[in-house]
Amino acid sequence: MPSDASAATATFKEVYPRSTAELLQQSTGVPMRTVTRWMSGDSRIPPKLLGKLERQRDLRREFADEVRNLYEEVRAEGLTRQAARSAILELAASGDFDQIDEI
Repeated sequence: MPSDASAATATFKEVYPRSTAELLQQSTGVPMRTVTRWMSGDSRIPPKLLGKLERQRDLRREFADEVRNLYEEVRAEGLTRQAARSAILELAASGDFDQIDEI
């Protein structure tokens, strides 16, 4: 597990590339001040939590790879980029993704 702040922050950003601090706070349930201290290196993230985030990073990579592979398959069958993008956005906006899971 990375012990320095820059490696931990890189992991955070891989799991949550957008709204990193906000999503990290929501998924861990810790105060935002703690999250900002982790990200600045003023405080060390608990190793057990960092391990969970590393697992999320790895699963996210696998998920993205599978989505890309599926996208390539349906593009080869004739699905337009617009239709694929619309389907992905619709899925992301559905109730299935409304809740924040705690890590």
